[in-house]
Amino acid sequence: MMKLYGVPLSPFARKALLALEHKGLEFENIPTFPGDESVEFRAMSPLGKIPVLEHDGFTVPDTSVICRYLDRIAPQPALYPDDPKLEARACWLEEYADSRLVEVCAGLFRERLLKPRMMNQPTDQNVVQNILENTMPEALTYLESVLPDQGYLVGEKLSIADLAVVTCFVQARYGDFEVTSEHPKLRHYLDQAFASPLLSARLEAEQAAMPPGLA
Repeated sequence: MMKLYGVPLSPFARKALLALEHKGLEFENIPTFPGDESVEFRAMSPLGKIPVLEHDGFTVPDTSVICRYLDRIAPQPALYPDDPKLEARACWLEEYADSRLVEVCAGLFRERLLKPRMMNQPTDQNVVQNILENTMPEALTYLESVLPDQGYLVGEKLSIADLAVVTCFVQARYGDFEVTSEHPKLRHYLDQAFASPLLSARLEAEQAAMPPGLA
């Protein structure tokens, strides 16, 4: 059986969990926090980051590499489009989500939920204000500009772009942020995504495993 090392509240671990569940693969989630200093974990993840996938003694660090690996060993349903242009588009949106978008959404999660409720630290309102007034609007405007009127981000099927973007907005919701009708296409897209069986089941499992103080 595959093992995924990570915690579901991590947007990157969630992205890998969604990929595993979308493909219907059997796996075990081993709760592991980023920065784990154990010799065993560092042998699998030299950078100390999560998640890490273990499959028959073979280990794969980094979410994007994990998703690529899963697509090779379990090709259907595919996460990466066959068409080269659509694939490139999906990979770019995955990269955008994994860098700029996650930085913005995870910033709200950290300041509004993690720090006050898990770390006994005050929320830095200056950080929150900068996100809400500057970096978040920029990200939302960009996504609104690339979204189709309906359907998935790229092509006619769910792709890695959808998993990467949606996991960020789960993080934003935990940080008490919702996209409004000011960005109608993005709002509709997220409403559909959060109502989907895949994400609904993942969030239900996530809530059940929520640490004390966060549930």
